[in-house]
Amino acid sequence: MLSDIDILDAHVHVYRAERWNDTLDALRHTGAQQFVLLDTGHDGHDPHRQQLELALRIKRTMLAGSAYVFGGLDFRGMFDHGRAEPDVPFEHQLQHLIDIGCDGLKLLAGKPDRRKAIGAALDGDVFRPMLELAEQLGFPLLWHVGDPPEFWSERTAPRWARQRGWFYDHTHPPKSQLEAEIANVFRRHPRLRLILPHFFFLADRLDDAARLLEAYPNYMLDLAPGVEMFHHFTARRDDAREFFVRFADRIIFGSDIGLGCGWSRDRGMMIRRFLETGDAIEVPDDPAMTPDDRPPLRGLSLPREVLRLIYAENFRRVVGPWRRVLAAELSQSLSS
Repeated sequence: MLSDIDILDAHVHVYRAERWNDTLDALRHTGAQQFVLLDTGHDGHDPHRQQLELALRIKRTMLAGSAYVFGGLDFRGMFDHGRAEPDVPFEHQLQHLIDIGCDGLKLLAGKPDRRKAIGAALDGDVFRPMLELAEQLGFPLLWHVGDPPEFWSERTAPRWARQRGWFYDHTHPPKSQLEAEIANVFRRHPRLRLILPHFFFLADRLDDAARLLEAYPNYMLDLAPGVEMFHHFTARRDDAREFFVRFADRIIFGSDIGLGCGWSRDRGMMIRRFLETGDAIEVPDDPAMTPDDRPPLRGLSLPREVLRLIYAENFRRVVGPWRRVLAAELSQSLSS
């Protein structure tokens, strides 16, 4: 393992303040000195926006430059009353997030259960002005779209997902519909500064992933588990390694530490071992990755230059122009 390499974890959750110390411990255990805190927005479960307030407070109080914040949208009106539009237009919400010091926008609207609850197509008019503003400003977005293909059936979902009820039925939009909707968004907004988390659930379709990155030079993929992606990479290890080397400047490290269901302290280290070594790797005991009947992972043993880009430099290149310094953070940096 590379002890001296610079690591920025670009996919971290802060659902509850009382779990922050555990989250920070897991980040330090992984070796991450910087991290991105994600607010999943008001989806009916966090009406007081605790995630956003906590993330901004952490950003203010951590050592200057340690924390980035991607704010989320408030879907009230759509969730609460089934209307076609939120109480506050999304483009106004985006500007507010920028004004209060967010470094990017986190969207969960493409996750099948959220897409079902919202009832609005991803390529619909309700999102279009907000996406046009983000594209015009070059403001970064991390947009969760889809889920692992095996989640659309209880029969094919992995054992850990079945135990948690994390699978979909006929009442949810099919994966093909979500892909068609987001394809229209891509064509309409090719200059978005867009990060697609969980490898856009294309780990089993590396040729499609390559075509996407070739067509949209601003788009990036992140590595936050879905553990299924690492099983798919293992199954096509040589092809996966070639992909990572070829697109080294388009992939971003993230762990998904801080999940509401809990997480393993070794979640981030599993990803590091997969990237840095050629070892056989057991998936750690983690409520969003195990129990699983698939064989162990096998690492890609990537070159140091590839790792340097994936671990930190790619994210900084994408988000750097929009790094927002908050008042308390600025005063702290000036006094240090």
